Parts: sequence; C-alpha cells; structure tokens
Amino acid sequence: MTNPLEKYPKLGLEEALSRIYRYPKACKELSFLLREAYNKLPKNTQSLIFQDTLTAFRVLPQMQTSSAVSAAHFLLQSAEASLPKQKKNLAVTEFKHAKVAHKRRSKACQDEKGTVQLPQDVLILIFSFLDMPSLVSVGLVSWSWNLAASDNHLWQSQYTLFFGNFINCSKTKVQQSSKVVEDKKHALLLDDVASENCVDWREVFKRAYIGMLIYLARTTY
Repeated sequence: MTNPLEKYPKLGLEEALSRIYRYPKACKELSFLLREAYNKLPKNTQSLIFQDTLTAFRVLPQMQTSSAVSAAHFLLQSAEASLPKQKKNLAVTEFKHAKVAHKRRSKACQDEKGTVQLPQDVLILIFSFLDMPSLVSVGLVSWSWNLAASDNHLWQSQYTLFFGNFINCSKTKVQQSSKVVEDKKHALLLDDVASENCVDWREVFKRAYIGMLIYLARTTY
C-alpha cells in the first residue's frame, strides 16, 4: 500500500500554486483533501497539506483573477471546517493578510498608467480575439496586460489554431520529406505533453514554433 507521505508530493500542488492558470484547480484539490481526507491522514501528511494551504494564501496577491480569489475563499472555508483550532487561526490570519495585499496590488495595477485598468478576466476575453504576434505585443504594454496575455488557455488556443493551419498546409510536403520520422516524433512528444494537466502552453507553443522553423529551413533549402 502506498505511503500517503510519499504519494502526496506527487500531486505537485506546491508547484501548481505558483502558476496562475493552475492556482484555482490546486486550491480546489487542497479543499477536497481538507474536507474529505485530512482527519484520516497521518500527521506528517497533514502537515504538508497545511503548509500548502498557507502557501496558497501567501501567493494569492500574485493571482489577479476572480477565479483565483473564489478558489482561495473556498479553500479558506475548507480550512475553517477541517483544521484544528490553532492551525485554523493561522490559516485565517494568513488569508486576511493575503486579501489586504491582493487589494493593494490590484490598486497598484489600476494606477499603473494613471487610469483604471480592466479586470484580468475581461482582458483575457479581449485578447482571445488576437493573433499570435498581437498577443505577444500586448504583453509588453504593462504588468497587468502581460499577466492577461500569459493566460494558459489563450496560448492553448493559439497553439491549436496556428499549428492546425500549419499542419494542413504542410501535410503533402511532410509526407514527401525524408525527415518526416523525426518531425513525427516531435509531434508525438508534444501530444504526450498536451495530455498532461500541467501543460505550459506558451512554452509548448515556443518549442513547436522553433521546431517548425527548423523544419521549414530543411524543406526549403
């Protein structure tokens, strides 16, 4: 039987909490563990869950999206319902500090150019209509725009759209290329990565884009 202390770190929640696109899901998983499993786990595993809960609150100011705030609120409710009194008080205090810091950072972002900035969720929706070069450009405008332009779902859509068109246009050439085996291996590797929940789509796009340029250079010259 698997030791919970060995199994828990494999969930990767600590690392997930540092990624804006994975933060809400990581908070929900922590909430589930607190409500459904915390009291049944050994104390060393409970300690890890508690530390990750505190970490979730500490990094909240960096997560300027409404979904992150909602997930943190839900995590707080789970902590209040499941943790013993002392740990619960520590979690509540950490959350209150995080909320104050979150509001200050939000205001700083709004005052960045002397005008009120649009919410992150609205910016992400607007940016979803942009092509790849435009998405890169808006990310250079300000801190808040860069945060929105880095949204994982935006880059997943860019990957699907951009490389879907490239594959359709290049299919005949690929079939005739003597180097097609290597290109297929690269595509299969990306497919394997894409099947994981923790995909950084901007990084996947960048690697695939470089791979495409190399392929085009091979087939052109």
